[in-house]
Amino acid sequence: MAIEFVGGNTAGKAGATSGNTTIALNSGLTGGIASAVSAGDLVIACFATGAVADRTLAITDGTTNYTLINSELYSNDTFDTNLRVAYKFMGGSPDASTTFGPTGDNADSGAMAVYVFRGVDSGIPLDVAAVPATGIDTSRANAASIQPTTTGAYIVVVGAAAHNGGVDTFTSSDLTDFLTVGGTNDTNDITLGVGHLAWTSGAFNAAALGHSQADSTSF
Repeated sequence: MAIEFVGGNTAGKAGATSGNTTIALNSGLTGGIASAVSAGDLVIACFATGAVADRTLAITDGTTNYTLINSELYSNDTFDTNLRVAYKFMGGSPDASTTFGPTGDNADSGAMAVYVFRGVDSGIPLDVAAVPATGIDTSRANAASIQPTTTGAYIVVVGAAAHNGGVDTFTSSDLTDFLTVGGTNDTNDITLGVGHLAWTSGAFNAAALGHSQADSTSF
């Protein structure tokens, strides 16, 4: 069975030390073949915050943590980026939503996304290990190169950048079904983006994401 993109959705959230936010999975998905998840679908969930410290973020099904991909990333600058990416396969009764925890501080804006695929092998969801990358002095998130090994694999790229100045978004020159969202206008703001590419051969290094705000070495 070939992999298909089901759809995705995004949301921003205000900074807080408590309280959860959800993104629906049973409706509202766009850009793909369906507006809701089905049994066996793979949900990739992304949660990023702007901050001035290393935060511990939570992505759950309401009770149980999603499976973390690699590790939660932290990039330390004047405005710090925290990024957590995790996944869950839907069971026979698919979840109604994905739950995201608080950002960790009232000044820390949050940005969230769900990105759903169908036809992914539940026994080997990651064809090769994820390749993390972090950086400072720019809001132009720049993913590392990756090379799958299995015909029909999809490459998924997630980027985040902390900044000030309000709600901003990314652009991508080479990713398909690209979704981007800015968190609310807090003290420490955040932009999140996620897209994919159907792999054919060789290594792929996604172009750095464009950003709607003028760049700064504080970002």
